[in-house]
Amino acid sequence: MSKQIEINPKKLAAIGRKSFWFFCRVIMKNDWLTKEVHLDLCKFLQQDYPNKKLVELPRGFLKTTVASVYYPIWLAINNPSIRILLVQNTFENAAKRVHEIRSIFERNDLFKALYNDIVPNFNSKNIRWSNECAEVNRPTTFPEGTFESAGVGTKLTSRHYDVIIEDDLVTADTHDLSGEEIAPNMEDVDKAIGWHKMATNLLIDYKTSKRIHIGTRWFQEDMINHIKTHEPGYARFLKTVYDEDGNAIYPKRFDDEVLDAKKEEMGTYMFATQMLLDPMPLEKMIFKPNWNRYFNIAPETKNVLAIDPAIGESKQNCDSGFAVVGGAPNGLIYIHEAFGKQMNLTEQVRITFKLVRDYNIHKVVVETIAYQEALAQAIALERDRVDEKGVKVNEDVHFSIVKEVPGGKDKKDARIKSMIPYFENGKVLMKKNMSKLQKQLREYPFGKKRDVIDVLAYAIRNAVHTKEFVKQKEVDPLSFEAIMKELEDKSKQNSLFPKAKGFVASGMSRYY
Repeated sequence: MSKQIEINPKKLAAIGRKSFWFFCRVIMKNDWLTKEVHLDLCKFLQQDYPNKKLVELPRGFLKTTVASVYYPIWLAINNPSIRILLVQNTFENAAKRVHEIRSIFERNDLFKALYNDIVPNFNSKNIRWSNECAEVNRPTTFPEGTFESAGVGTKLTSRHYDVIIEDDLVTADTHDLSGEEIAPNMEDVDKAIGWHKMATNLLIDYKTSKRIHIGTRWFQEDMINHIKTHEPGYARFLKTVYDEDGNAIYPKRFDDEVLDAKKEEMGTYMFATQMLLDPMPLEKMIFKPNWNRYFNIAPETKNVLAIDPAIGESKQNCDSGFAVVGGAPNGLIYIHEAFGKQMNLTEQVRITFKLVRDYNIHKVVVETIAYQEALAQAIALERDRVDEKGVKVNEDVHFSIVKEVPGGKDKKDARIKSMIPYFENGKVLMKKNMSKLQKQLREYPFGKKRDVIDVLAYAIRNAVHTKEFVKQKEVDPLSFEAIMKELEDKSKQNSLFPKAKGFVASGMSRYY
């Protein structure tokens, strides 16, 4: 029988006071919290400086639970005399946060056992314990409670706080929704910005008091953008639904299947705003989100591999870009692979041959300039390499190498924009999980990177389309259509026939 390990309650309480992450995960017993997302968030909030912090997280990432419920409680167990104001777009929503805090004091047995010294006497008539103002057991009495709630527009005359937590100061009403985007109206945004500016006067000490702003992006000129643009003193915490490699960062709640479903339900632009925190203005987008088309299983295609190797391996250099594109008999272009990352020459050759085998590629396009010429040579050498007996090592692959030399009229922007007609007319289909490709398309020409869309441009223009055989329709030689076709053909040989054709076209109906 395994021996049960008992932890001293005082030690457990002390660890909870010292570590905000331990408090959230163990004391609050919240199994939805993960190290990949919430450990960093807890460390960010726990840091004393800077005093002003901006938290940007997607919908459903428990940012309110951690930052607007657990964090105020954790501050209170470390300093019972603290005064905290919780602000949301409406008083009712802020009051719900205080209600959640009260519920933990009233119903969480472990919390009450460990921090009983600050749990108030709920039966006392002198205790302030409502959703508007909740006061813990503390050594000093203040006009303000420990936790107070307010909405944008709430008048707080002669109030002062150690901490102000602003959580989603703006949100969209039903009439603000449209097919392309979801956003609050600018009047509400302006009110929220005005309240945010006024709240500076509510701080007890501007140098030491804390301001925490928590939110999700709505559109380009939203509340978060105002803080980032006009208040550089804020430290910023940002995580989206994907990591740098395009993997779901919070699979416990939002795995690839869930994210695909949300993208389909929300639409590309809304998904980019609420989940990717990337609200590029629609009018500035060269590649519109509604142009994106997707596929699960592609038909048989003739595939081309395009490579745009980076010059060097450091993060200061561009990523090496790879794209596998196939033309289908139906005239559509299918993007099988599109990615970019830092890699050396050996890795680039290895990935090249893997893609060649995976997609039965017979044409490899390589941008060649300066160092990049070395990759084309390395691929050719590996393709033709023989062993000690003179047998080709890579006998199973057969492909030609096409060297693309940029310059002159063939500049990067021109290549990328050459894809516009294909995307706009629905000729290009991609896989739903190609987040890096979609991000670069959405951000172009304002994004920092464009390696994936640049190599995609090479691939698309080199793609080979197979032609679908169309059986000719049998036509009765004595039909009206056949007679008109014969007259039209003859008119090309005799200048008199156009007049006859015009006569027939205009007058035949009179007599037949």
